Amino acid sequence: FHLCDNEKIFKEFYRSEVIKNSLNPTWRSLDFGIMPDRLDTSVSCFVVKIWGGKEEAFQLLIEWKVYLDGLKYLGQQIHARNQNEIIFGLNDGYYGAPCEHKGHPNAQKNLLQVDQNCVRNSYDVFSSLRLHRAQCAIKQTQVTVQRLGKEIEEKLRLTSTSNELKKESECLRLKILVLRNELERQKKALGREVAFLHKQQMALQDKGSAFSTEHGKLQLQKDSLSELRKECTAKRELFLKTNAQLTIRCRQLLSELSYIYPIDLNENKDYFVCGVKLPNSEDFQAKDDGSIAVALGYTAHLVSMISFFLQVPLRYPIIHKGSRSTIKDNINDKLTE
Repeated sequence: FHLCDNEKIFKEFYRSEVIKNSLNPTWRSLDFGIMPDRLDTSVSCFVVKIWGGKEEAFQLLIEWKVYLDGLKYLGQQIHARNQNEIIFGLNDGYYGAPCEHKGHPNAQKNLLQVDQNCVRNSYDVFSSLRLHRAQCAIKQTQVTVQRLGKEIEEKLRLTSTSNELKKESECLRLKILVLRNELERQKKALGREVAFLHKQQMALQDKGSAFSTEHGKLQLQKDSLSELRKECTAKRELFLKTNAQLTIRCRQLLSELSYIYPIDLNENKDYFVCGVKLPNSEDFQAKDDGSIAVALGYTAHLVSMISFFLQVPLRYPIIHKGSRSTIKDNINDKLTE
């Protein structure tokens, strides 16, 4: 079958699947995903075209112009109907074309019954469709009430059971009033839900703007951090290079100190500094104090120069004065003898 727009010269906007080998075909529910994006779903009138044939040769069998407001509620199950009739299946039951069935006193049983616990609040298209169906049911109920009113007037003239008929009429009016009140309540609830949705959307937009601002700041900080990281890497490489050059220079200076203050060892295992013998501290007795002072002065100067080049502080600072060099003790007032 095809669904066509009544206002645009039967422009097709939906095409169903093909049902094969069936005299009473039943199609799947409408797939809103394949409908046009700008389709107006609030229309209450459209055209249904049903085609039939074999292989690729199809011909038009039924063409109905359907008004949703004029459909009649048939019930939860499908009973015997006329031939070549289209029945629409909705969430609350089946609907079809209205037809008059005379001689059926049970027509009152086809009234719409609404379970109040099944009503839900929503703000989507399906909620609008349910609201539309409720309006259709109210209109159908009004038509039924009018018809029942005429029957009641006829029965009042024929029977003496006017009190029972009035009771039934009051019940129907009460049901209509309840349905109207429920409809107004649903409209108010829908308005509150829409207002809440708009409020949530505005809050979400504000959060999105704040997030974009913070993201921009974070990107700027990230770029600055990258620049600082590059600068730090360059300084680290420069530091390592300078430190390596400093180490090489210290080695050169220390190697040159061996030429300034050469230390020799003779066959008797005696040490000489710049040609001056430096005996062990146990052998200072009965030695020339002048040569010892000169050797110790050379040694003190050599130690202080090594400490300076290696940047290693001495526990006991040395004051270089040649053979008069002294060692200063900052902890004790005097050196222990």
